[in-house]
Amino acid sequence: MEDLQLVLSVLGAIAIIAVLVHGFWSIRKQQPKSLKENPLTGFYKDQARRDSEGFDADGIGEVRVRKVSPDEKPPKLKSSKLRKPGFQSPQADESESEQAFSLSGAKPEPRVNSKPQRQEPVLHLDDDQDTAEMQMELGLGADAQTGNAHSTVEAEHQENCQPEPQLATEQQTREQAKEESRHDELPEPTDVLVLHVVAKEGESLSGAELLPCLLALNFKFGDMNIFHRHEDNAGTGRVLFSLANMVKPGVFDPDNMEQFSTQGIVLFMTLPCHGDPLMNFSIMLNSAHQLADDLGAELLDGQRQPWHQDTKQAYLGRIRAQG
Repeated sequence: MEDLQLVLSVLGAIAIIAVLVHGFWSIRKQQPKSLKENPLTGFYKDQARRDSEGFDADGIGEVRVRKVSPDEKPPKLKSSKLRKPGFQSPQADESESEQAFSLSGAKPEPRVNSKPQRQEPVLHLDDDQDTAEMQMELGLGADAQTGNAHSTVEAEHQENCQPEPQLATEQQTREQAKEESRHDELPEPTDVLVLHVVAKEGESLSGAELLPCLLALNFKFGDMNIFHRHEDNAGTGRVLFSLANMVKPGVFDPDNMEQFSTQGIVLFMTLPCHGDPLMNFSIMLNSAHQLADDLGAELLDGQRQPWHQDTKQAYLGRIRAQG
C-alpha cells in the first residue's frame, strides 16, 4: 500500500512539471522575436559594412562635411560668350554628369552638400568677336549708345535750365518785405499825444526800479535807444507807442540801469498810427497810470499839467478828429 502511494506521488509530480513546462513553452512561443533573431538583422549588418575607402556595396560613401575658410572663394566660370545669371544649358549638365560619372572605374566621391550652391558666371571677353556678340545679345549697338549719350546731354541741359529754388525764394522774400514796408509806411504825423510820468518834488526815478516795470508792461528796448510797445506782447509787430527819457538826450542804457536815475519819462504816440488809435491810446494811458503807481510818481499831460478827466476827453477829441 505504501508503494502505491509513492508511485502516485511521483506521477503527480511529473504531471505538474509537465504542465509547467508546457506553459512556459507556450508563453515563450507567443513573445516577439528579438533583434538578434530577426532575419533582417544580418542584411542591415551586411549593408553597413564598408570597404577601406568608406564605400558600401552600392558605392555610397559616408557623408563628410568640409569647412570652408572665409578666404576661400567659389570657382569662377569662364565663358567666351555672355550668359544670363543663373542660366545653365542642358548640354553643360550632360557634359558635367559624364565627367563626374566616367567609366574609369573610380568610385564617385560623395557630395558635400545635398543642395548645390548657385554660382554666378564671370565674363571673360577674349577678343573683339566676343564683344560684338555681347552687344548683339544685349541689344546695345552703336545706335543705342548714341541715344544714351543724347539723353544724358538733354537731361543735363534741362537741369541747368531749371531755376534754382533758392533764388526764387530770395526773390519772393524781397517782394514780401517790400509789401510789408509799404504797409508799415505812415503819412507824415499830424499830431502827437504825450503823457509824462514825473517823480515827486525832491525825488527821482531809479533805473533799477524802472526797468522791471517796463518789462512787466511788455516794453522792448529798440530803435533810437528808447523803449517801444509793439502790437504783440512778445515785442514783435508794429510799434504802437514809445517811451523815452524826459531828460536830454532822452535815451536809455540798459546795461547801466542800476546806476541810472531821471526826473521823469515821457510816453508818446503819433497820429495817424498803426491799428486802432483809440485802443492804442487806451493801452498807453493804462501803462502810464501803472508806472506812476509802481514808481510813486505823478501822471502829467503834454504840458506837464496834472492829468484830469477833462484832459482825457480833449485827447479823445484829437483822436476822433484824425478819423
